[in-house]
Amino acid sequence: MAKNALIDELNKNLCLFIKNKYFDPFKVDGHVVSQNKYAEACGLSSSTISKINKAEGYDIPVSTIYLITEHEGGDLESFFIEFNSIQSNG
Repeated sequence: MAKNALIDELNKNLCLFIKNKYFDPFKVDGHVVSQNKYAEACGLSSSTISKINKAEGYDIPVSTIYLITEHEGGDLESFFIEFNSIQSNG
């Protein structure tokens, strides 16, 4: 697989992981909220959340992952350990 295709696949898988882990449903303080409210709580735009939700994924910056994991009470290290574990077993 070409390098760009590998990166595209990685981004797609990262977005899918985030979507499944955090976006189904969107929650703030334990309450189900709209995409817009969730984005606001994370310090992101609603369009960024929409890009992550797209089936093809997008080139997601680490800063975006950081803001989501921080909102969810996690950290990047744990996030990537779990993501890597799923990728290795998938």
